[in-house]
Amino acid sequence: MKPYLAIIYQPMNDAFSDIVEKYLQLALRFDKYQQGVVDAAYGKAAQLRERIAQEPPFALKQLYEHAQAILSTLEHVSSSRAKYLYAQTLALQTMVEKKLGRVFPFREEARLCLGITQVSWQDESELSQHIETLERLLDGSGTLSERFVRWRKRFELNAQTIERFISAALHEAKEIAHQLFPLPDNYVEVRLVRNKPWAGYHWYQGNFRSIYELNIDIPTTIWNILHTTTHEAFCGHHTEAIVKEAELVNKCGYDEFSISLLGTPASLLAEGLAEVAEYLVIGETMDSVSWLNAHHHLHHCLLSECDAQILCTLTELGHKPLINAALLMHEHHASDDTVFAYLRRFSPSEDELLHRMIARLRDNDYRTYMLTYPIGKSLVMQSLETAHNPAEKAEKFYEMLKAVNYPLN
Repeated sequence: MKPYLAIIYQPMNDAFSDIVEKYLQLALRFDKYQQGVVDAAYGKAAQLRERIAQEPPFALKQLYEHAQAILSTLEHVSSSRAKYLYAQTLALQTMVEKKLGRVFPFREEARLCLGITQVSWQDESELSQHIETLERLLDGSGTLSERFVRWRKRFELNAQTIERFISAALHEAKEIAHQLFPLPDNYVEVRLVRNKPWAGYHWYQGNFRSIYELNIDIPTTIWNILHTTTHEAFCGHHTEAIVKEAELVNKCGYDEFSISLLGTPASLLAEGLAEVAEYLVIGETMDSVSWLNAHHHLHHCLLSECDAQILCTLTELGHKPLINAALLMHEHHASDDTVFAYLRRFSPSEDELLHRMIARLRDNDYRTYMLTYPIGKSLVMQSLETAHNPAEKAEKFYEMLKAVNYPLN
C-alpha cells in the first residue's frame, strides 16, 4: 500500500456544485433499489432526499447513464474532490450494473466498489502458529472452539453491566479524543439492540449527533465492548462524521460529504480509522488489558497474564481468516460447508457466529465489504507507523479524518 498523503483542498465553484448535486441525486435514487447504501444524509443530502422520496423510481439503465455522465465530466479533472467523486460514482455505477445482472469477479468488484487493488491470500503457516498458541494457552478438554468459548464466557457481561461499562468507556474515550483533536460539541446516544447481523453500528444524525447501537446477541465481552465503543464512537465513525461535517461541509461547503455511502471507497478508510481507534485512544493490546484491569470495578473480570496472551494472539489473528474464506467462496466457488470448515480451522468460535460470517460473505450486495476491516486497518496503521511521536500520530489520524480524497492501496 502507498503511504497516506496530505490533501490540498480545492475551492468550490458553481460547475462543481452541479456535479455534486447530480452525485447526491444518483446515490439517493439508487438507494431505492439497494436500501441502506445511503448510510447517512444531512444538510444538502437530507434536503434532496425529501424531494427524491416523492419521485417514482428511475429505471436502473437511467441511473447507469447518469453515473456515466458524471464520470465523463470528472475524467480529466485532477483535483482531490474530483478524484473522490469519481471513485464514489464508479462504485455506484458498479452497484447499478450488478442490479442489472452483470457479474463481476470478486477482486474486480473490490477494486471498483472499494478501491482495493490487492487482495492477498493470507499466509496459513502464520495463521497456524496463532492457532497453535491458542491451543497451548486455552486449558481444559474438548475442541479448541469449545475451550475458547468456555474461556470467553468468563468475560461476558449482562445488559445492566454493559450499560455502566459503555458509559464509562464512552466518557473516557471522548475526553481523550477531545484532547487529541479540535472537535465540536457533540453527542452520542447508546442503544442496546438484538436481531442484527452486526456487532455494533453507528447512525449519524447530522448536527454532530450520533446513535451507537450495540448488538447484545453477539458475545459481549469486556474487550469486544471496548473495541466496539471506540470503533463506533471515539475516535472511530462518530468522530470521523463530526469532523467531516465541521471541516468539509460547514467550513468548505463540500456537500458531497453530507452523504455517507456503504460499499464505496469511503468505507475503506472509514472502517480502517474505526479499527485503529482503540489503538489511538488507549494503545496496544497490552495497554487495553491494563485499562480493562484498571476498570475492574465496572465488570469484575480481571485478566491474568495468560488471558492477556490469549487476547494478543486473537488480535494478531484478526480478520485474516475471513479474507481467505472470502477468496475460497468467491474465487474457488467453495460451498458453505467448505468455508465453514475453513473458518472452524482458523477462527475458534461457536457455530452460530461462524454461520453469521458466512452469511455476510454471501450477501451479494456487500460481499466484498468484510475486506475493508483488515485492509483499511493496514492502510491507516501504515501511515501512523511513520509518526515519530504521539502528537504526530494524532495529527496524521486527524488529517485522515478530514481527508477530501481517500488514499488507495
